[in-house]
Amino acid sequence: MIQNHKFSSTIILALIFLTPIFFIPGALLSLNMSKAVLFVLGAVLALLAYMFELWRQGRVMLPKHPLVWATALLPVVYFLSAILATPSSLSLFGYGFEAGTFGFVLIGSVLLLLASIVFTDTSRTLRAIAAFFLSVTILALFSAVKILIGGDALSMGNFFGVMGNPLGTWTDLGVAFGLLSVFSILALGMLPMKGAIRVLVYSVFALSLALMVVINFQTAFIFTLIASIALFFYFRKIESVTDDQHPAKNRTQIILPVILGLVSLLFIINPMVGEETRLGSVVSGAFGVNNTEVRPSFSATLGVSKAVLSQAGLLGSGPNTFGQDWLVYRPAEINATPFWSASFPFGAGFIPTQIATTGILGSALWLVFFAFLAVLMVKALSSVPELRGERFTLVFTLVGTLFLWAASFMYAPSASMLILAFIFTGIFLANLVQAGIVSAYDIDLRRNSQTRLAAILAVLMLVVGSLSIGWTGAEKAISAYHFNLALTLSNVEGTPLSDVEASLIDAINTSPTDVYFVALSRLNFTRAQMAANSATGTPEENREIFDQSLARSIEAARLAVSTNPAGFENWVALGNIYTAMVPAPLSVEGAYENAAFAYNEAIKRNPNNPELPLLMAQLEIANEDIDRARTYIRNSIALKQDYADAYQMLAQLEIQAGNTAAAISSAENLAVLVPENPGIHFELGLLKYSARNFEESLDDLNQALVLSPDYANAKYYKGFVLAQLGDMEGAISEFESLLVSNPGNTEVEAALTELRAGRVPVPPSPEDNTQAGTQ
Repeated sequence: MIQNHKFSSTIILALIFLTPIFFIPGALLSLNMSKAVLFVLGAVLALLAYMFELWRQGRVMLPKHPLVWATALLPVVYFLSAILATPSSLSLFGYGFEAGTFGFVLIGSVLLLLASIVFTDTSRTLRAIAAFFLSVTILALFSAVKILIGGDALSMGNFFGVMGNPLGTWTDLGVAFGLLSVFSILALGMLPMKGAIRVLVYSVFALSLALMVVINFQTAFIFTLIASIALFFYFRKIESVTDDQHPAKNRTQIILPVILGLVSLLFIINPMVGEETRLGSVVSGAFGVNNTEVRPSFSATLGVSKAVLSQAGLLGSGPNTFGQDWLVYRPAEINATPFWSASFPFGAGFIPTQIATTGILGSALWLVFFAFLAVLMVKALSSVPELRGERFTLVFTLVGTLFLWAASFMYAPSASMLILAFIFTGIFLANLVQAGIVSAYDIDLRRNSQTRLAAILAVLMLVVGSLSIGWTGAEKAISAYHFNLALTLSNVEGTPLSDVEASLIDAINTSPTDVYFVALSRLNFTRAQMAANSATGTPEENREIFDQSLARSIEAARLAVSTNPAGFENWVALGNIYTAMVPAPLSVEGAYENAAFAYNEAIKRNPNNPELPLLMAQLEIANEDIDRARTYIRNSIALKQDYADAYQMLAQLEIQAGNTAAAISSAENLAVLVPENPGIHFELGLLKYSARNFEESLDDLNQALVLSPDYANAKYYKGFVLAQLGDMEGAISEFESLLVSNPGNTEVEAALTELRAGRVPVPPSPEDNTQAGTQ
């Protein structure tokens, strides 16, 4: 029995079409928030439409399979894990229904169940397939134009660079175009088409394959290789049964999988072209595409998960908290890489990440979900329908479901890709019901008074629940709009701080988050600094503004900490404010203790971050405890041996303490770490000049001039060094050339007078290194 679900199916069709290409201009909302608006609105409208249809028809047809119950239990487990997480708000709905939150999994599960109910009709499934095919084709054309034009063309405030797109990351593009190429083969091999349509689908196949090659995502090539092999044998199997009278079509069925498979294999092998460059890099580079995928390895992800499960085994750390887990439990060797400060929101893949965030219970439920899904796929392949339309839709949705969920194991797809995975799974299940492979419950909601009462209560609960989710989504979208407006205003020169503050307060009043509170704290701290340095207004007025702004800054930072105590950045923001209140002339009582407490809380949440000991060192310097500051700097270096900031601070500390030898040692380490910085070589040259090591001082000053030939201060002190080495002519030449760029400079003229008289000039104190101009 096919029910009339015209409204709900149309909404889901629209969602399928819009998911890959929908966006709101970046001036209004970020791409992620745009997608959240789409998914929340789509799911709520589809559910409300289905409730309306259910109320009119009085019957519900629900697939009779354990996969349905596993899907229904997913948001339950995520909710239980979320309410036990710190903070629960980050796990429940995040900043905007991010992938992995309870809200996102709830939306995905609802869409899966709705699709499994309303798409039990081949014509509806064909329309869903057409919507997806058309949408991804539009995305392919958009991407091709961006790649050919280059730069930030068609950015629209969201899509920067040649790989910017409305679907997600460049890895999502690779998988989507791989799926599009496979779908093109399926359509060409299984459906009758007119000549013009067939040419169009061939063109889509060629375009999607070409874009895959340009994007060069290895995981996508692995998927297409496996798919091409499967399609090759599948078409060979049905060739003798279905279309023997169409030899041209049969050749298409065989040739296209071979082409896709060979191209995929070639770029998986990725042979060397020349001595140091591989084929994939050559092709991508020719179009200005330089894609780099950075994510934790599987071993690192499992290592973090193991540590989390030892503390919270049953339900994990909470949905959407892997970034926090990573900072606490990441491998120490990460500090030796350029990504030592990154907070990865996902591990090696979306599904592997759920081990840490939802614990044993969540992981077991996902395992059950995929086990049931795998069994259904095996049944589908062993019972392919005879009718061409049903056979095509079943194979198509099976491939799409497998492709998208496999991607979630191999990397972290965008929210758009995961929503499509949920929807395609539901449509696949509906097609199994249509084909008779899975039976269905046929529930009459008007059977008796008890059933009617239960149905009324269930419908009311679902309507209230869907409206609540919609309201939450609307609040987060409006709040994000106000915050985005505040960011835009802050980048417009001359905008009063009050205007920016008003937008931030609107964002906080609508849907408060720690990010908004930190921004408000920084704004008020900036206002306090401006009042302290103001040359206008009376001292009393400026003092009042300063005190009020500083108090508001502290209050906002404390609210950020209370909103998300697990975020180390919030503790750092609070500590920074108190640190500024430690030295004279403020010398606020208790500021040192509060700053130290805040920084120590941050260290607990990010123990391997070398920046945090440096912040403690700055606090000790403000508190005039140089020995403790030096200890913290060394702790920072112990965490990251090549941390340039730590060596720079240590060198400055040693200079101030008069420890020239120690300062030189730190500066030499810094010069090795940052060899392209002329200022570091200049400072090192000055230190060695002070230590009367003139030959090495000359080497460092020369290196500064190699890196920056017009570095006036380096030329100035080079003249003095040459004089000390007895090269009077070289010193005179250096000062004369310097006088050309600094005419009338009295210090340079005085040095030349001394040199021409045969005397070695004495420079001003090396601590004042701006005599001859500035760099």
